[in-house]
Amino acid sequence: MGLWKNLGSVLCLLTIVWATFLVVSYITAVTIFYTLEYSQATVFMSVLRVLIGLAIAGGWIAIWYNLTKFWLYRILLKKEET
Repeated sequence: MGLWKNLGSVLCLLTIVWATFLVVSYITAVTIFYTLEYSQATVFMSVLRVLIGLAIAGGWIAIWYNLTKFWLYRILLKKEET
């Protein structure tokens, strides 16, 4: 693969990762900040909201890791047939 094609692939991967990072950060912030602002909710609901926020962030990390592995081994290091 040529240099420009590799550079384009890496920039595309970074764009995807950052876009999903912003979405996940927003979801996590809304989930956790709601718990902090409205303390009259039950303890169970507060803990549940925090756990949901952490699960979403952890899921994003797992998806990001698998996407990066896929991108590296299947797209960037793909052997071209001659």
